[in-house]
Amino acid sequence: MTPDKWIYVDEAKREWSLPVTLAELDSLRAAGKIRDSTEVINTRVLQRNRRANPIRYSAIARLGVEFTPTIQAFHADRDDKSVTVLSGPNNCGKTLLLKQLFSFTDEGGYLISCSRFSHVDVLNTRQLDENIFGGYYDTYIQGFYTTQQNSEENHLKLEQIITGLKQSQLTALFSVCKDLLGNEFSIKQIDPERPFSSFYVDMDGQNLKYGSSGTRLLLTLLGTALDERVSILLIDEPELGLSPRIQTVLAEFLYDEARRKTFCPHLRQIFIATHSHLFLDRKVVSNNWIVSKTGSAIALRQVKSLGDFHQLQFNMLGNEFESIFLPSAIVIVEGDSDATFIAKATKVHIPDRKVAMVRAGGDGEVQNKLNVLKETFGAIETSPYRDRLFVVLDRRHSSRVSRLHGQGVPRDNTVVWSQNGIEYLYPSVLVAEVFRCDVAELAKCKFESDPIEFNGIKMSKREMAQVISDRMTESHPLHSELGALIDRIRAVCK
Repeated sequence: MTPDKWIYVDEAKREWSLPVTLAELDSLRAAGKIRDSTEVINTRVLQRNRRANPIRYSAIARLGVEFTPTIQAFHADRDDKSVTVLSGPNNCGKTLLLKQLFSFTDEGGYLISCSRFSHVDVLNTRQLDENIFGGYYDTYIQGFYTTQQNSEENHLKLEQIITGLKQSQLTALFSVCKDLLGNEFSIKQIDPERPFSSFYVDMDGQNLKYGSSGTRLLLTLLGTALDERVSILLIDEPELGLSPRIQTVLAEFLYDEARRKTFCPHLRQIFIATHSHLFLDRKVVSNNWIVSKTGSAIALRQVKSLGDFHQLQFNMLGNEFESIFLPSAIVIVEGDSDATFIAKATKVHIPDRKVAMVRAGGDGEVQNKLNVLKETFGAIETSPYRDRLFVVLDRRHSSRVSRLHGQGVPRDNTVVWSQNGIEYLYPSVLVAEVFRCDVAELAKCKFESDPIEFNGIKMSKREMAQVISDRMTESHPLHSELGALIDRIRAVCK
């Protein structure tokens, strides 16, 4: 796509110039060949409206940011793709990107800013201009080069959308809405006895004006999609006012190519900017793009793998597993004593995170637990738990480490104790209390036997783990090996 061109009034010749790019126009101003007050007009505006009014050079709106890839390149890349989903945090440039893309669509495009409050009552049956979308586009383009502020209002109201549909499209709209919502919709007269009585939209025997804002928003979105004059639909945050269930079914409707072609064969492209993971395209992950902003630079990154897609979903859910009732990290350990003590240590030192302990239950069972996790969360390499899965082994089982790495467990998350037994990592002052001895005497204790006998006291490993864990507080120093594990868990859970 070629850059926008501008013409200006050549005051010396008293005539309009040949088209130049904006950069060339700026160079002319820098050279003093035009002034701030020089009248200019964009050739795209002029092509659409020969009577368009010129503006002053100083009134040209400046974008102030740089897109990577450029808007032109991104638009060209997505031209043959029916669905494009844009996600990213607030103020990353999603809405700005939609507006830039809309400027390239011509009159077949329509940009919806999803206001929750789309009021509708009595339907105005006055015939609307057939070229209403073209008129909207002309107005938008005229302001696109001059406006200095954002406008988030829709050009068309729900009443205009409904009355602009043909009977077949209106029937399709009510049919789809019944499938999605379960409600019956129809057009009725306020007074059926009077042939010229006004009409309204009935929903289950009640005027739609009493329906929820989410219902009216859904009809606004679907009604626009069903209008055959719209070939490219751009939607900014469709999740506003829609329940999670409706978000899911609406996304399925919009992204299902066969269904979309049945109801909206005219709709060639859909662009959606969203904060909701429910509007991500799950079937074609490469249709999802991540928008990020650093200073005045806006970057667009395509999701290319299932792992990237899962990470994107996780980020959109708040980057915390607890918010979806899942642990922040999973630690696979070999026995009950390891699980009891490490669970207490993480609770004491990482109190704001839930860390799940998975007991392998004996030698060789770690592999089986990994297989169960794979069946639950998918391949470790593509799971959001990729960096949050830890395996803790005794030294005598360290030969299994290479196999764990082969199954996707990160090397930094595979811990092998330097001695055989979690007991060697207990706070020595607490162990001395249990066996009623001095800390120095513990060097003689054989922790590898079960039960453990020392200084006339006999205790099973499981009992000892529970007693130590019950007494441990934040004031008890951690063994260096356990401290390294806790630090690693804390780091990945941030």
